[in-house]
Amino acid sequence: MIFRNYLASLGFLTRLGPAVRDPDMAACVPLFPVVGATLGLLLAAPLALGLFASHPLAGGFYYGLANVWLTRGLHCDGFADVADAWGSFTTGDRFFAIMKDSRIGAFGGMALVAAMGGAFCLGAELLAADRVWTLAFAPVLGRAGAVVLMRVCRDLARPGLGSLCLPGATAANTAIACGVALALGLCWAGPAVTLAGFAIGGIVVWKLARLARRNGGVNGDFLGAAIVGCELAALLAGCLV
Repeated sequence: MIFRNYLASLGFLTRLGPAVRDPDMAACVPLFPVVGATLGLLLAAPLALGLFASHPLAGGFYYGLANVWLTRGLHCDGFADVADAWGSFTTGDRFFAIMKDSRIGAFGGMALVAAMGGAFCLGAELLAADRVWTLAFAPVLGRAGAVVLMRVCRDLARPGLGSLCLPGATAANTAIACGVALALGLCWAGPAVTLAGFAIGGIVVWKLARLARRNGGVNGDFLGAAIVGCELAALLAGCLV
């Protein structure tokens, strides 16, 4: 059952897994950081083996681009949608109507530039500093951040795929997700980077939770924004510490 839920999570969050029929998304929630670890290893391993060893800028470009491709751009889309709705200075139903609009606005475009440019640049800085395994930690922290956001906003579910996940963000499952992220962070990035990543990621989740409460709901776009924001938090922590 755990392996089936892992495969369902892998197929939901990335293009790496098969489509599982009638997945129990709530049961998949504690495995989100494990999916992040799978993704992180696939992204970082070629770099650790010497790919672009003499060209950190190219390595950073590969890292950011491969991350977007392997996740189908799903989380970046949510990040941009939240930015568009936030930048509209509207609230409530109008806020979510803008979020659902398939057209990208100025704030969404700027958010995508910031997210992808940040991944490229911070990834290159970490490669230049020979901290490749911090790149593997970032997807783990990103998905743990999404679980924490689900936990603090469980009462704000709106219709959509995100609402299928929120019931799984129990106290126990959230603790498991954070424990996995903490353990892998300590192994791959070290104590200082892990703690700094958790601190910066906590600010990201807090800001998203405030935005969700002000507008009366949380959906899959918010979860995608948490993933991207906390991934960048891990990368930034690796460059700061």
